Amino acid sequence: MNFKLVSVAAALAVSAAVAQDYDDEYEEAAPAAAEEQAEAAPAPAPAPAAPAVEDSWDKTAEAAPAQAAAAPATGFNVLHANAYNAVGNEAAAATINGDMSMPHKMAGRTLLYVQPSAREGVVSLASGGMTYLMQYTNNGGPAMLTAGIATGGLGVTVDLALSKTFTSHEVSTQAGTAESDASTTGAGDNIGVNFSMNLGALEFGAHAFWETFQDETDTENDQTEVDRDYWDIGISAVVSNAPSAKSLAWSAGLSLVRHASTEETTTGNQSTEVTNPESKFTITPNFNLAFPVASVANAQLFLGTNTYLPIVMYDEIKDDDSKNNRSEFGLYTTPNMLAEITLNDNWMFFGGASFTWVIFDRLGEENKANLHTEDDSTIRLATSTAYANAGARFSFKNFVLEASVSQTSSLDNFAGNLGAFIHF
Repeated sequence: MNFKLVSVAAALAVSAAVAQDYDDEYEEAAPAAAEEQAEAAPAPAPAPAAPAVEDSWDKTAEAAPAQAAAAPATGFNVLHANAYNAVGNEAAAATINGDMSMPHKMAGRTLLYVQPSAREGVVSLASGGMTYLMQYTNNGGPAMLTAGIATGGLGVTVDLALSKTFTSHEVSTQAGTAESDASTTGAGDNIGVNFSMNLGALEFGAHAFWETFQDETDTENDQTEVDRDYWDIGISAVVSNAPSAKSLAWSAGLSLVRHASTEETTTGNQSTEVTNPESKFTITPNFNLAFPVASVANAQLFLGTNTYLPIVMYDEIKDDDSKNNRSEFGLYTTPNMLAEITLNDNWMFFGGASFTWVIFDRLGEENKANLHTEDDSTIRLATSTAYANAGARFSFKNFVLEASVSQTSSLDNFAGNLGAFIHF
């Protein structure tokens, strides 16, 4: 009886063990089968098509590095010294002088910039929602002070360079008193204003100025007064897509400049004016564009061109029996290239090249004397000497140093450009 009980218990135990083992195998096999069905479901092809799936996987794996290599370069959108982008490529990153000419771009920056090679200094101080700007440069002879303010939406600065001298001379004798006065304005004397604002996807900038381009001395005594005018007055405006530019950067602008070079002499009630043949009025539409043509993770290359169409109307030169009229117009473009590469977090190298192409330029002149008339026309097509420069940027924490070198007129004559930032 005990033997039968033990036999029945043993049989039940074996059956339970077999049943449990079967259940375990079933539970492990079910997920595997589900995965096989899930993997097989998207691919209607039978088993012989498996190599095609494997080839497709290999191609995807190989494409990943190629896609990463072609990704847009990063880490280049930094503020540069003026050593950078000497060729004027429209798609390049910002430079300190470029942003000072569009002062709203300086909003929020606190920095000191010095450029020994051009004797220039810039201070930008951000406080709250306002940024205060100050720049020292040289304008021909005298130093120029630029001061202004900027916010995120707009900015304005004023330029001032002074070179003025006033003299007075008086002589007293028994016959009476004689006086003479003179005032001299030196070349480089300038007053100007810059204004810029953000327009969403676009930005707008304007500049107006009055500048003496040659030493100008006016004299006056009891008999004669001489008034000399050697100045330029102008205004320019530009619109660009800089805030939204991605695959194409462009800007379009217009400038108007009056170049006055005259001398007027007044004796008694008679006045005589002599006009320099170079006195003129110039209107210049311009259009710049640039775009990236190659890019990898740590380098990029831009091609661009800066095009302008000067229209020059010279002052009419009149004598008693003759008249001279001159006019000039042309189409000029400056193709340019710029490349840059980062080696690590501290070092960047850059270089560019450009030249000016006179696509078309016509100078016309008409001379009339009594019944004699002469018409002359000169048409010019030309390319200038090519220009190139190369430089490097070193940055460490809040310090940046940039330098570039370019060749000038001869092989042994190189020009250097050095600037440094301290960011606060």
